[in-house]
Amino acid sequence: MALIPLSLLLLLACFSTSSSSSLYADHCSSVVPESEATSLFVDSDSSFRISNGNFSGGGGLFRSPRASNSSSFPYFHFYPNYLHKTRSPDVLQVEGTLVLGHGHPTVFHGMTYHRRRPLRNVTLQEEATFDFSGFWSESTGKLCMVGHRIFYKPLGDPLQPSAVLKLNYPKTSNIFTSLVSGTVESLGPHHIDPISLVAYAQKEYDFTMIPQANHSCSSLPFQEESLSFGRTSVCSNLLQYVTGRTFQLDYDSGCTGSNCGTLSGSFGFSARFLSFDMIQCSENGRLHLYIEFPNSSYLSYDVPMVPKKSMVGEGYWDHVKNRLCLIACYILEGSSQASPSVGDCSIGLSLWFPTVMTLRRNDVVGHMWSTKKKSDPGYFSMVSFHRSGGRMVTIPGLRYNYTQMDSVSRSCKVRSGKTQSSEERYPDGRSSHDMRFSIVVKDAGGRSGWGEANVFSIGDVLCGDNDFVMASETASFVPAADWVAKNQSVWNVSYAISYYMYSASAEGGEQFDIAAEGIYDAGSGTLCMKGCRSPSLPTKNQTAIDCEILINIQFPPLNSKMGGRINGTINTTRSKQDPLYFDPIKLYSQQIYAAEVTEAIWRMDVEIVMVMISLTLSCICIGLQTFHAKKHRDALPSMSITMLGVLILGYVIPLVLNFEALFANRSQSGFLSLRSGGWLDVHEVIVRILSGLALFLSFHLLQMAWSARSLDENKGHRVAEWTTLKLCLPLYFAGALLTWLISSRHHLQRSEFSRQRHGSRWEDLVPYAGLVLDGFLLPQIVLNVCRNSKDKILTPFFYVGITITRALPHLYDAYRSRSYNRRIDSSYIYASPGGDFYSLVWDVIVPCEGLLFAAAIYLQQRVGGYCLLPQRFRKRVEYEAVPVVAL
Repeated sequence: MALIPLSLLLLLACFSTSSSSSLYADHCSSVVPESEATSLFVDSDSSFRISNGNFSGGGGLFRSPRASNSSSFPYFHFYPNYLHKTRSPDVLQVEGTLVLGHGHPTVFHGMTYHRRRPLRNVTLQEEATFDFSGFWSESTGKLCMVGHRIFYKPLGDPLQPSAVLKLNYPKTSNIFTSLVSGTVESLGPHHIDPISLVAYAQKEYDFTMIPQANHSCSSLPFQEESLSFGRTSVCSNLLQYVTGRTFQLDYDSGCTGSNCGTLSGSFGFSARFLSFDMIQCSENGRLHLYIEFPNSSYLSYDVPMVPKKSMVGEGYWDHVKNRLCLIACYILEGSSQASPSVGDCSIGLSLWFPTVMTLRRNDVVGHMWSTKKKSDPGYFSMVSFHRSGGRMVTIPGLRYNYTQMDSVSRSCKVRSGKTQSSEERYPDGRSSHDMRFSIVVKDAGGRSGWGEANVFSIGDVLCGDNDFVMASETASFVPAADWVAKNQSVWNVSYAISYYMYSASAEGGEQFDIAAEGIYDAGSGTLCMKGCRSPSLPTKNQTAIDCEILINIQFPPLNSKMGGRINGTINTTRSKQDPLYFDPIKLYSQQIYAAEVTEAIWRMDVEIVMVMISLTLSCICIGLQTFHAKKHRDALPSMSITMLGVLILGYVIPLVLNFEALFANRSQSGFLSLRSGGWLDVHEVIVRILSGLALFLSFHLLQMAWSARSLDENKGHRVAEWTTLKLCLPLYFAGALLTWLISSRHHLQRSEFSRQRHGSRWEDLVPYAGLVLDGFLLPQIVLNVCRNSKDKILTPFFYVGITITRALPHLYDAYRSRSYNRRIDSSYIYASPGGDFYSLVWDVIVPCEGLLFAAAIYLQQRVGGYCLLPQRFRKRVEYEAVPVVAL
């Protein structure tokens, strides 16, 4: 019987192979003749890898058309899985995967490597995956493959039509043949419109335009002193400081007259930004790449090349004048039958890194111009560009020169030379982390947005990433604390401020980049700067940089008990009649200082240990009570089932609800990214184990008490338990209702943002559950009163120990509120506000309540359950308890 499935598999494999061979013979044999593969593999499979390609067509492939959605990009990737040599030395067998998709890629801003907030109009990603197999000819550069499967996601059943892929992928290319193009045609019963593919990829590249690039750059006059790179470090520096950055075009040319063409007239679209992508550099400083013109400085990684808004180029690094010289060519769109092609190589570009940066001069600058004559069609005037947005580039040898300090001194009031007071301390300028922050902005017109403020220099020191600075004297990176004097209070500083302002009436918005310099007073925490803003939408009437901007920012104290946030304003000093006037902009930021982060991390380590100790003590206390119950089985029926039920719920709630939410919320906030994830995972596992053990022991104790109650002679205990439950439940429900009403009132008063942040009103009842657990002895006290019991039901290790574990978090919270400067709720592990009521009042009430209940149990077990009642109530209860004897 086992031979039958094996035979079927062999038949299916043979059928699949013969079917694939038949399809290839029918559709690809005329392109690349089929050849028998050998067992030899080719290691250079990355040479066929294609990323960020663009496709068109494909109607019927996806469930919904995305062509009309500007936020969705059609893209394709090709991944070679195996390369085999064949009997023909000119042919390779290729097996690979083609991915076609529509979607929006992940967005980054300059050097910020994490996503700030979701983008508007972000569409769901759709992808279709083909598995292809075929042959590539080295002599012709043709690749032809056939495939059988398409896996469609995210919705719908997978389609399985046959398809054929044809690519023009020459072994050697130059700037005119640098585009890889091809088609995908469906062969199966499912109709899919033909698909055209285009991408920028090369196996081997021949530089043919270096003389033209040299000639074009030679006509440029010497601009300024620029940073030099060693011959072995040119490629690494260009990849580090140019790739992944956007550059803003500056339309400030002085050319006038009818012969001055515009960039938009030459390109056919309004270009505001440019970026360099897929830079491939050789050891001698030659490189080739493609240039794209995005709509925003918020650079999107993995954005496919759009032929009509891209160029290809090649060039070299000039070691004499320390600049990059490029010649670029347009990508010409073909007809519906022809693929895009490269032509009209009449664009020159130059890029360099100035040694001195000022308010009006950026760290990376360049020019773009037309090599045509002014009378030729497509000519445009020279356009300069500079790096846009994000953190500035801290290149060894770069210096910052403050040029507007006289104007800043007239506009800003600074307590020059005043030392920090003992009551309030502010960032002293020794940590660039404390001076760098994200911002939320809002203007008087109702528009709002978000962005970031990145400090570039403090005094004569340049600030880099990860709280490090670079001293220009040594051109090496050192900790900031080693370069900033501890007794200095007033600093010259420079900033790069970038923010995206959404429109209040329409979708989309505007991107603004401000370069600023000014004075930071560490004694008062005030930052006052003068800024220059490039026009977001360059026009004929607005081409100059606006430097009439005043920025005031107030930092919160480092030792603030209530925390605080950065507040500031961005104002123009122009009159309302000026075309460059804009409404005042308010900004704020919830800043977390480096010292607070270090303090919070240390406190979290301590709280992790405290959680484990608390749960361990709880397990020991419950275990001792279980041992006591087994030793005194006659006292088991008198143990309150309601009390044990409350105790069990107290362990179930954090185990099932609170604990998962605690880690999920903190993970989403990004705070724990500063910690070691391994220790946190270990802590989570240990806490779950200890909580499960405490829950198991509590259930075992409940099972023992329930079994003892089930006996007939303990019927009176069941009646007393029912009375206890009837007395306690109304009290619990009344407290829950009061908590619900109070939380409902607060919920209505909260803003929409606060409602989303705090969640639903059901979550406000979770701390009340912790309050009920704090009084877990109440049902036992009531049961003892109902039965006037004086049995040694509970061991002191149990009721005193559990009371202490419930009171300690409140005592710790009282200590924490006085000993730590700022509340970072997302970092709380022990005594978390999400699990109980924590405030100065509750930190007093809960321990006192626990101590009172423990004392009541102690008295009842020595004197009797009635000892808590007044004398007249004792007599009444005794009279009611006298049995009536029938005559």
